[in-house]
Amino acid sequence: MANSKSNYPSEQVNDLDPDFVAETVKSLRELNDLGKPETDEEVKTRIDQYFEFCQETGNRPGIESLCLALHISRTTLFNWASGTGCSSERQEIIEKAKSFIASFLEQIVLRGRISPPSGIFLMKAWLGYKDTVSIEEVLKEQPAQVSRASVAEIMERHKVALELPEMEKPEL
Repeated sequence: MANSKSNYPSEQVNDLDPDFVAETVKSLRELNDLGKPETDEEVKTRIDQYFEFCQETGNRPGIESLCLALHISRTTLFNWASGTGCSSERQEIIEKAKSFIASFLEQIVLRGRISPPSGIFLMKAWLGYKDTVSIEEVLKEQPAQVSRASVAEIMERHKVALELPEMEKPEL
């Protein structure tokens, strides 16, 4: 018997309730219509307005909608968060906003409102979380102290093993 309801993500988008779509688009247009803040103070005010907007409309705070409210790309947001192309004050403002979103995600995962894999995905995508450590990161933090042992030194270290009689080959 065939599956009557497809599990493909594209089908889930097609199955969205029209009222939900209309409400969401209307809310996002309100964010977009706020215009682009220029000064650090305007950015701070806009972020406050953004979180008030989320609280009043029931829209969930997230990186993409925050970027929409600020009229910037995700790249710009992450550059500002790292202090690139902005003042230290703006960097701090953006870091606080990202921290708020991270706290929100943490709470919805811990309270069982979304599945842990979904929360982990969002934290990786939006907040730079990782569940692995790459060799480059380890080497950056702890410079390697490479010592090259000569063949003679290695043979001396493993002298006992080298002097063992060769094992008997099994019959096949």
